[in-house]
Amino acid sequence: MVLQIATISKDKPEFFELLERAYHDIYVPAFPIESERESLDKFFQAINGDLPGIGIAVNILGEHLEDPEKRVVKGISVAYYYEHQNTGLLAYNAIDPKHRDKGMGKLMVDSRIESLKAMAAAKGRKLDGVFIEVNDPTKVAANDDSMDPTKRISIFEDWGARKIPVDYVQPPLSPEGDYNDTMLLMNYPLDGRYCDKDCVEKFLRGIYREFRSEKSPDDDYFFKKMQKQLRASDMVECEKNHAPGYKVGVPGFLFVG
Repeated sequence: MVLQIATISKDKPEFFELLERAYHDIYVPAFPIESERESLDKFFQAINGDLPGIGIAVNILGEHLEDPEKRVVKGISVAYYYEHQNTGLLAYNAIDPKHRDKGMGKLMVDSRIESLKAMAAAKGRKLDGVFIEVNDPTKVAANDDSMDPTKRISIFEDWGARKIPVDYVQPPLSPEGDYNDTMLLMNYPLDGRYCDKDCVEKFLRGIYREFRSEKSPDDDYFFKKMQKQLRASDMVECEKNHAPGYKVGVPGFLFVG
């Protein structure tokens, strides 16, 4: 059976049940700490276009996804598109433990990037960059994560991601939330190229907008610190000709709906 991916959107309400099922059965168990995950309501707000300047790609992985009687839901992944900055964040990925280690992690990376590129194309643009946050192994112990952070980073690097040379601080996920300084920021190659400094700064500015922080980026201590580090870094400008490892050995799949 060919794997299927359903992208949840407001014009496909028949797939809303898929999202609710994947959220409760796969996403919540994968992110058991409430402060580290988004609410289902927040996902639906983004899907319905209630967060100005921010798009969302919610991809549900499985089989027979168009048949309510036969559906097998295997995974859920979420990406955000920051329209004004024309960049994307691969925010969440969770695979049912029964279906792991079958190339589905790569598949969910690849499918989300394709979804983000489609969002940019719908605005008449070519996506500038794709980023991912990952736990820092110097700050998060292996037994405090679902996977040893060192192993996860190694996997992402094999798939083509590279670390961004800043002391990354994730802004609050909600107005009442806290900053998170236990992560690293990485950038995947997009059509064979990595982001340059301007692209990285645009992305940081995007995630520090009001959706995730009450402060303007230019008034935020952590944003300004990262901006300074980035500008002073020796990061090579817009490296090119990098094969995206996340496309190698990806299982066959079809978008449905």
